[in-house]
Amino acid sequence: MKPPASRDAASRLGSALLVGALAGAAVTVVAGFLLRFAGARAGAEALRRFLVSGGWLWVALWGAALGALSARSRMPGRGLRLGAVTLALVLAFAPLLLRPVVPEEQDRAAQPRTAPAKATALRRWAYRSPESVGFLLPYVADRDPIVREQAALALGINLIVSDIEHAGPERPARFAAHPLRDSLRIRLRGALLDPVEGVRAEAARALLKAPITFGRQPEAADSLAAVLDRSAFAGASGRAAWLALDATASSDEPRLRAAAVRFARRTTDSTMRRTAQAALNAHAR
Repeated sequence: MKPPASRDAASRLGSALLVGALAGAAVTVVAGFLLRFAGARAGAEALRRFLVSGGWLWVALWGAALGALSARSRMPGRGLRLGAVTLALVLAFAPLLLRPVVPEEQDRAAQPRTAPAKATALRRWAYRSPESVGFLLPYVADRDPIVREQAALALGINLIVSDIEHAGPERPARFAAHPLRDSLRIRLRGALLDPVEGVRAEAARALLKAPITFGRQPEAADSLAAVLDRSAFAGASGRAAWLALDATASSDEPRLRAAAVRFARRTTDSTMRRTAQAALNAHAR
């Protein structure tokens, strides 16, 4: 059995390690909050990058190392004090060997191969982090048109776009200057040339539903106007027509609205006619 002094010393050391690790985490949280509050977005983003690249473990280890050093003076005997210092050094230098895998990189390395796996990955990446939004970009050129449609949808509804579209005086946009903002717009505009109407419609709708992020997009409006005219002429109303009407509800592009008026007059689908009227009235208000 350990003598009472050794048991007390081990207990004090364990408590100091735990308190140090928790204090490190608390300091990191406070630092992140203060950086956000002060508007230091670059600093906050650098801190976030550090944490997801393994810093979450390193901060805990460094805090525990400081805890071990603080407990040194309360250790009875030279041997125990030397042991506390040795443990502190091991914890402090452990980050040189321990390099946890970055979650985003692990997800990207997985490279989903089936359409269901890609759909799941697209939904997960869209709101995980700004960097994971970048993982969406290649999929708008996927071989499978269904995956391309889902990618176009995700390129228009994600963390970066939502942040910019929903910003206001009390909550300024965090990612207004993020380089991926232009990349999203460029990929969506490229998808307007896709040979599949559904992909074109998803991309055009994404561009028109986020006017603050992407600006005016008359080409997207023209693409959806053509969808409505073809649908009314053919007497068939599919998902592409619904996407066009959904975009009409939040767009003031005159060519798209004119096409919606023509569609409402010509379509024989009473449900779609009501949808068209509701879309026109929604933006009119």
